[in-house]
Amino acid sequence: MFKTIVVGIDGREGGRDALSLAARMALIAGGELVAVHAVPFDQFVGAPKLNTVAETEAERRLADELSAAGLTARIRVVADGSPAHALHRIAAEECADLIVVGSTHHGAVGRVLAGDDAAATLHGAGRPVAVAPHGLAAREWAPVTRIGVGLDAGPEATHALTLAGALALDSGATIVLRAVVGDAEATIDAGDWLDRAKAAADTRLREAIADLPVEATGEVVVGQPVGELAELSLSVDLLVVGSRAWGPVRRVVVGSTAAALMRRSRCPVLVVPRGAREIQPDRHGSRVEPEVATVA
Repeated sequence: MFKTIVVGIDGREGGRDALSLAARMALIAGGELVAVHAVPFDQFVGAPKLNTVAETEAERRLADELSAAGLTARIRVVADGSPAHALHRIAAEECADLIVVGSTHHGAVGRVLAGDDAAATLHGAGRPVAVAPHGLAAREWAPVTRIGVGLDAGPEATHALTLAGALALDSGATIVLRAVVGDAEATIDAGDWLDRAKAAADTRLREAIADLPVEATGEVVVGQPVGELAELSLSVDLLVVGSRAWGPVRRVVVGSTAAALMRRSRCPVLVVPRGAREIQPDRHGSRVEPEVATVA
């Protein structure tokens, strides 16, 4: 599925977390890793000889990072003052299927807390972006066996579920769905609104499970989406969500739910762009390439 995975490495803990997550994603689909490091422009100002020295030193550091992790990847050193721009640029050049970044080193261990570079990478990306929680590289290696997905009536959730199904098919994982009925709306005096909302969510849930080619379970809960999905992140290995804010089709524009979730999730978060072209599994286990979906 992810034939080429671009991962941002900065020589710090966040980069090592990103590399660890990228390796896990490559293990699922057998993809090639492309390790990217952005060198600030000011390090490249001067004679060509100095530029070559800076590039060589950056490549050496990347090679050391990969060797320490026991991984193999193609190395790309880019002269760019913006790590996010560098990742977008290399991902486009490499026709990458996935970008992986680390979260800020100021967050709590085990929690995704997207910093400036990670958030900038998420915004406007034309392909899925995975964010590693702080401290992932230090955790004991474990396979992806449970993939969580938040389910609602929007097309973004459908895109997320499609990708999660394909990942589960590749990895042998099960899918855990959670449909959230907002408790704020439930306080409105609207007769049997809550019962009807829960019934509609339950119908979507059962239909989604029936259409998946892998084992799946799910539940309907009443609460706030961010809190309920953050709780789900405690019991799954990967959380897949759709981008929700308005933006160009096939671009990640992180909405309020996804942005808040990335600050609270305890497992890696994979954000899917609006209308992304995805490998779509059917219930018989085969996979087909759908046409690019469009979202108004």
